[in-house]
Amino acid sequence: MIHALRSGCSVAFTSGPVQWWYNGWQIPHAQAKRSHSMTDLFQPFVIGKMSLPNRFVRSATCVNLGKEGTVTDALVEVYRELAAGEIGLIITGGLFPKKTGRIFHGMLGADTDSAIPGLARIAEVVHQEGGKVAAQIIHGGGHCLPEWTGCQAEGPSSMISPHSGLKVRELSADEVHELVGMFVQAALRIKQAGFDAVQIHAAHSHLISQFLSPVTNHRDDEWGGSAEKRARFLMEIYRGIRRAVGPDYPILAKLGLRDTHPEGKPIEEGLATASALADEGLDALEVSEGFEFEPGHHIRPSAMHPCFIEECRQARARLRIPLILVCGMRTLADMEAVVENNVADAVSLSRPLIMNPHLVRDFRKGLATQSECISCNGCVEQGILGKPCLCTLRAAKQG
Repeated sequence: MIHALRSGCSVAFTSGPVQWWYNGWQIPHAQAKRSHSMTDLFQPFVIGKMSLPNRFVRSATCVNLGKEGTVTDALVEVYRELAAGEIGLIITGGLFPKKTGRIFHGMLGADTDSAIPGLARIAEVVHQEGGKVAAQIIHGGGHCLPEWTGCQAEGPSSMISPHSGLKVRELSADEVHELVGMFVQAALRIKQAGFDAVQIHAAHSHLISQFLSPVTNHRDDEWGGSAEKRARFLMEIYRGIRRAVGPDYPILAKLGLRDTHPEGKPIEEGLATASALADEGLDALEVSEGFEFEPGHHIRPSAMHPCFIEECRQARARLRIPLILVCGMRTLADMEAVVENNVADAVSLSRPLIMNPHLVRDFRKGLATQSECISCNGCVEQGILGKPCLCTLRAAKQG
């Protein structure tokens, strides 16, 4: 049960260690003074058949260290450091299932069998450190740039991308069917490479979100025209992957429950899609937001506390699968409140782990109670420019 009280205002935050508010919901921080290793965050956690040592997740983050879609030594070391940091589940930066879905220069692919040996290096190094790792599959759709893909961006409907300002080509019905198969084949390669799970990226401004949004999907065929048909692309990808990997292999989804545009996908549609996935056996849901109509909208400033409390609350009321909350958490107290008040079952971090890949271990040992990440987004800006996605503050501190 969520221990929360309605407030008189719609949104208010307090900066102290006592409580925070989101959309009128007051979530108290855990008050018990005990060893951090004894809090709910450090208790074992199960996703499907996968057992995890704690409830910390490294949210998928492209650090832009791949080379022509393949794994490099530098990238392997990033995952070694993350695994040594005692994160319960590491989710890789997104892997493209087709080269037309490549978003960043240093992004990895799972589009051919030749990718398997390199991907296996990541799974192996995480396992050597005693960790668990899932690989994410993502296609950028209309968000992609010709400089990275070598071709015009493609999406559910012809449009001008709000991110690049370039025209997006509409996929034919046959091409959509073909893409579903490519997602499935990518998932099979991920399993063959030794990963513990796979995650489908269906959030932010990428291809699956473009299909889910009525603002970007204007089709009137089997892939659009109603909320159910707009969700079909995601549902067919999930069903195909489930058939391919079997009933026991964990499948997660990162789903945007609503768009940021006033005419975009409302939360009821997002919840209906989440419920459909859960009914068909999805193992866990990472709660995020849908199509963004301002570039970088999902990258929140430091003033924001956990970003998707209201979305998670509504998902909790509808779903009986594990929920993972991402975005905006910087203090251990905030993270404890999310789990101990049953808002979500686990917390997912990205920028704090770019700043310090050993943050979870530091929390457990009592060496830290919050991340030093100031949400300046210097790491994100470097990634957008095609450079390694590194923490500028950490680099400055190291001299």
